[in-house]
Amino acid sequence: MRARPAILYTVVFFILLPLYFWTLPTIKQASSLEQKEESLLKLSGIDAISITNGTETLRFKKTGDGKLYQLVEPSGKFIPQDLMNAMVQLLLGQKSVEVISENSQDVAQFGLDHPRSEMTIESVGKPQPVKIAFGTENPTHTAIYAQIEGVPKVFLLGRNLEYYQQLMFQWVEGKQGKNA
Repeated sequence: MRARPAILYTVVFFILLPLYFWTLPTIKQASSLEQKEESLLKLSGIDAISITNGTETLRFKKTGDGKLYQLVEPSGKFIPQDLMNAMVQLLLGQKSVEVISENSQDVAQFGLDHPRSEMTIESVGKPQPVKIAFGTENPTHTAIYAQIEGVPKVFLLGRNLEYYQQLMFQWVEGKQGKNA
């Protein structure tokens, strides 16, 4: 190897080294901010979820061993384990979201006066269940308006929650699994 490329690489290394240490504190601050975010629902675990869509209701809860979920209502129907787990993980991992309205005086504009669906979450260590009402889609159809019972704010949540709910009702009605 010739000396010229080795000298050039050494000079570049010593020029870039201070830049690396100068930007390192910024990277550490950003990662510590992410760690300080807490769950929107402040749940440590979920024991059961009930979802009401119009006149239909489904409910699933943890099994006795606490490892899996099972559909208990309507009885004799089926929802895949991974779909129930995905819903639970989405709710547990829901981080800070956009607040659309601080005051829930006019919930009709968000479709929350007659919600599309409602979800009741029974959680580990919470004496009262958490109830969430889901309204209409936002104008760009990328999220759905939601409100937690007892909280005057209206939130904008990703459509994954609504999508998972629809899939669950399709499984209960027998419209999934056979031709999917």
